[in-house]
Amino acid sequence: MSTTTHAKVRRWLPSPEQMELLETTEATRSFLRDLPNDLRQRYAGRWIAAKDCQIVADAPTRAELIAEVGEPRDPALVVLRLEKGVSIRWRTRS
Repeated sequence: MSTTTHAKVRRWLPSPEQMELLETTEATRSFLRDLPNDLRQRYAGRWIAAKDCQIVADAPTRAELIAEVGEPRDPALVVLRLEKGVSIRWRTRS
């Protein structure tokens, strides 16, 4: 017996506010996407906070990162987990 999982994928059309946020963080996201291997290995599996093309904090869990940097209210701050062995890829709307 075969089991098949179907996932619906919707196109995301960001609002003007979401587009402004994405544009604010585009340079930092590009920096993270092209992170040198030594930094990618150093932070693999950790939560990071990045701003202005710099990693400003890291922690093993999101809760610990938030305890260190506070709740991210700055729209230019990118908070994410760098997965082990995974590259970050996304496309911007042209």
